[in-house]
Amino acid sequence: MRRGSVERAGTRAGAAFALTLAVALVLAFVLRPDAPAGPADADGPEPAHRTGLTAAVSAPFNAFTEGYDCYRIPSLTTTKDGTLLAIAEARTSGCADIGDIDLVLKRSTDAGRTWGPLQVIRGAGDPGAYGSPAPVVDSASGRISLLHAYSTWTADADGNRVRGPRELRLAHSTDDGATWTTDPDPQPQLKDPDWAWVSVGPGRGVQMTPTRPDRPGRLVIGSDYRTGTDASGAQLLYSDDGGLTWAAGARWSAPAGTPAPSEPALTQLPDGRIYLNARSTATCGTPDHRLSATVDDASAPAFPAPGFTPVADLPAPPASGSVLQLPGGPLLLTAPSRPGAESSDRWTLAVRTSQDEGRTWSQDGAVVLRERAGYSDMAALPGGRVGLLYETANGTPHGYIKFTAFGLTELRSAAEDLTPRRTADTGPYRDDAVVHGAPRLGNRPGGGKAMRFDGTDDFLRLIDCPDELRVGAEDFAVATWVQYKTRGQDRGSGLRRPLLWAYGQGPAAKQFRLEADPATGRLEATVNAGTGPVTVTSPTRTDDDKWHHVVLQRHGGRLELSVDGRAPATAATPTGPAGDLRPGGAFTVHLGTRPDYKAFYAGALDDVRVYGRALSRNDMARLRDGHDVTDEERVHLAFDAIR
Repeated sequence: MRRGSVERAGTRAGAAFALTLAVALVLAFVLRPDAPAGPADADGPEPAHRTGLTAAVSAPFNAFTEGYDCYRIPSLTTTKDGTLLAIAEARTSGCADIGDIDLVLKRSTDAGRTWGPLQVIRGAGDPGAYGSPAPVVDSASGRISLLHAYSTWTADADGNRVRGPRELRLAHSTDDGATWTTDPDPQPQLKDPDWAWVSVGPGRGVQMTPTRPDRPGRLVIGSDYRTGTDASGAQLLYSDDGGLTWAAGARWSAPAGTPAPSEPALTQLPDGRIYLNARSTATCGTPDHRLSATVDDASAPAFPAPGFTPVADLPAPPASGSVLQLPGGPLLLTAPSRPGAESSDRWTLAVRTSQDEGRTWSQDGAVVLRERAGYSDMAALPGGRVGLLYETANGTPHGYIKFTAFGLTELRSAAEDLTPRRTADTGPYRDDAVVHGAPRLGNRPGGGKAMRFDGTDDFLRLIDCPDELRVGAEDFAVATWVQYKTRGQDRGSGLRRPLLWAYGQGPAAKQFRLEADPATGRLEATVNAGTGPVTVTSPTRTDDDKWHHVVLQRHGGRLELSVDGRAPATAATPTGPAGDLRPGGAFTVHLGTRPDYKAFYAGALDDVRVYGRALSRNDMARLRDGHDVTDEERVHLAFDAIR
């Protein structure tokens, strides 16, 4: 199968239902041919054979409707009689985590094609935050238990609204979600007194296979926590009485500063063990953004060694996902498949499979949505299909919640390689760049190959925020060869074309960048330590379709932009702490676009280098003459190949 850019890229209701599901998955049929088409690929056209899964069947929750601005954190479950429940957080003021948040529900009796009216389960008339819904169904009684989190609000020292103490609460339904009984009291047995944070799910829990005919299977839900000393971990919550009462079970804790599981999704494996796959708290300096663990007994005091370990070779950004073991089939995982350390990297939602109980995951998968998409949850549907509820919106991963369904046959036919394409960093740190769109390699006279961008959807990313690319208050330099010609459609657009953009965007975001201004035909270099931009412009035009060697650097408190070794354009920049460009959290370095993907570079780049020091005139001359300058080299993209 041809490789491509990544950007192109359970509740068990008894043995009879499990058997039906297993058979029907093998014989799964395709969704209605009149299902609506999906949204266009935000990052450009795909080869014709890459169709992905069938487009969304329905949208239970739409932003700015039914009294709410935003819907987030989807949870999907199937009741005993086959009714489908979509549960979500409904946010009254934007999509922020801080604000008035209600728990809402919609029901479907036709496998998700249409949905009934919106019901508010918790939060009506309460300015607090109800969230992280984690439902689970008891197959014997049909009772639906809904564990969820609740917090009030308080003010910090500056008067900003912040989250108050967070606790877990419980709601029940005995009529397939039509009505709910809510317990106003917290569940103190599920939270240790020294915990500063506690949550459940999000996403459905599981009912274990019954061990005796006269006893319903144990109900299990995943949770996570953080202590007052910033140790974090995961814990299983379980009920042996059909969800009436709940107890805290197996726990795994990570010391402060080490990767810890967050938002654990779980399912039961064929051998009876519980498998968990969680978002990792580790974001920077690692490509592994998910952790997994297995446990035999949910009521045990601890997870067996080694507990949660990184899931290697699974490109994914920090986000909640969902796992579902198919009876007689593979283990499924849904999560965004674009690699990266930022929440803004939530793109290209895909379904992957594992044939070895989660120890390894397929490099290929079925793409659900190639645009931005966030959290998701799966559930087994009556008749043998799998339902999927997921977040998406226009230009952001969050706001709307959509539903689709698929069978095993569709998964197999839609599978494509999700392995990110890369171009090598030959410097000492090996921070290879991820390739997006379809940039091509062309020749640079006397200089080997060069990367050519089409100005529409081609770009590269340096991801996972390695420490060597955190520019502080010290000198640094970026050197590259540049060739471009201003296009007619660019002259009146008012958009500068970004060649390189590091870190954030906006007047208060730390950043440094190099852009082409189509109005003047010149290059601009900008640094911003968070107090406002400092910009210099090249003295001469560079849009003549010829190759130019360009150096952007900070040298002794001045920003310099030099072209072809000529005297640089300069401007004073803040020094000391006021000039510190180091981003506080996760970051990305983009080449060929800016962080919001609203402008793209049309032209070529070659021999892109980043240094942790300023370059001398002799250094610049050596680079122009084709020699290496490796002292304090942080990145060197030679563009010899795309692999």
